[in-house]
Amino acid sequence: MSNGKLHFEPDRELDGVLRVSAEPDLPRPRVVVIGGLHGNEPCGLQAIDRVLEALRDGALPWRAGTAVFVRGNLAASACGCRHTPEGVDLNRQFDYAFESSLPADRWVHEHRRAHELRPLLEDADALLDLHSATRPTPPFAIATRDDRSFELACRLGLPWVVRGWEGPGLVGEQVVLSVLTRLERPAVGVECGQHDEPAAADVAYRCTLRFLRATGVLADDPSEPQLDEPARPLLLRLTEVLKKPSPSFRFARPLRGLERLERGSVVGGDRAIEVRLRRDAYVLLPNDEVAVGHDVLYLAQPESDPDSAATGPR
Repeated sequence: MSNGKLHFEPDRELDGVLRVSAEPDLPRPRVVVIGGLHGNEPCGLQAIDRVLEALRDGALPWRAGTAVFVRGNLAASACGCRHTPEGVDLNRQFDYAFESSLPADRWVHEHRRAHELRPLLEDADALLDLHSATRPTPPFAIATRDDRSFELACRLGLPWVVRGWEGPGLVGEQVVLSVLTRLERPAVGVECGQHDEPAAADVAYRCTLRFLRATGVLADDPSEPQLDEPARPLLLRLTEVLKKPSPSFRFARPLRGLERLERGSVVGGDRAIEVRLRRDAYVLLPNDEVAVGHDVLYLAQPESDPDSAATGPR
């Protein structure tokens, strides 16, 4: 354990990137905490600020390695928007398909940001990505298909862990977690609560501390307040995504994240179709205010349940 002075090194080329270590050569493990990939989700940035303040005050016992704190989309955060006004969703660019399909002179801000973050992300030994949701939701962790990712997600102390985001038609191959998944390294996301909910920033902070301890960067500190931790979180597997079929599609009633709907429940509809559940399912990240063709909600089943046929128009 290091009790010496920590080094705080802003990246000279990447805005919003700060490396912290007890050693000037920035030894491994190098673990990344990223917040604000979406500019209307402040909890991750608030957690980063709080952790950095505690580190500067010497309030967190350091162990080893290097923590890299990344403010994902500074331009979008400045305007409080999911992405920049003429831009695209940054957290859908990390498959880097645009690098071969789109000339560089047509890249928008989010393309350039994903491109410049690529070497940093590919150098990481582990990653924590902090988010919040449009609708009310209990906090939950997102684990990739890497088994170490699942174990790391369980150590965050949240009651829910969701896997299966890499399935057909889902976003798992495009989000920032996928960079480490392709390199067979652990990466975990957290949905910390609803945007601007004060409790979301607290969840983000505590999950960040747990992540830094689990990866060996911080030493354990019994005096630090902890999240209530169940013996084992409830594990869900994502089975299906519902995309907005028309401009007039709306939910039948307001939905909350991780709400359990029974078979036959009407999810929503428009003038032509009605969407009902074919079986019980948990609802994740519901948002019917997105554009046509974008994800309105995700459906999940308990991990032990193999049946994935959850919805259908009626």
